[in-house]
Amino acid sequence: MKANKNLVNQQPIDEIDNNIVTNCSSESDNKALDNLLKPFGGNEIFYRRLINIFETNLKQQFQNLDLMIEQKNAQEILAIVHTLKGSSGSTGLSSLHQALCDSEANLKQAHGTNTYRFEMLCVDLVQQLRFVAQAELSNIHSLLLKESPKTTAALPATNVSSAELTLMLAKLKQHLKDGNLQALDITAQLQNKLSDNLTLENELTTLSDAVEMLDFDQALDALCSLSQKLK
Repeated sequence: MKANKNLVNQQPIDEIDNNIVTNCSSESDNKALDNLLKPFGGNEIFYRRLINIFETNLKQQFQNLDLMIEQKNAQEILAIVHTLKGSSGSTGLSSLHQALCDSEANLKQAHGTNTYRFEMLCVDLVQQLRFVAQAELSNIHSLLLKESPKTTAALPATNVSSAELTLMLAKLKQHLKDGNLQALDITAQLQNKLSDNLTLENELTTLSDAVEMLDFDQALDALCSLSQKLK
């Protein structure tokens, strides 16, 4: 009877232990997600869009890097690695950012002084970076899956004062110069506020497309055209 009593009491204890583990895991995931979103003001919708854009751009950049390695174009290899280092850091991929920092430092050290070492560093470069990126992105998507995607209705176009518009354009220009991904958010706001002005449709579309591809140089040109038309 005593043994049976112990078995009866054991089941609830096991359930409690499992609940504790589940709750701890959930709290840990929530904390990790909060930390991930913190640099972006906790804006999950913005970050989901940002990650999608980053992944699309990353795939293209890896293809470009493969091509430049095949062509042994050292300057372009360094340029792509530097660009990816900035965009991965701005998107919150700390592991990929660190891997790119290390790769850039090693490549720069070998560039111009040890051609053989430079070429050896490039042999598995894309494969190594892709492995780090996939692991980190998988973890990020896992965290985001635990949160139901929040949807918001499209905001109606609103009137914007000249002073407000000037300030938005100035902020966007600075973000583009700095390579700051907050440019995505301001561009979306700008599109919303100017959506009723059909004469600006082409300029706004060009600007938005460039920003979403993280082509900030082209975005600056598009912003210049938009600013000229607004005068």
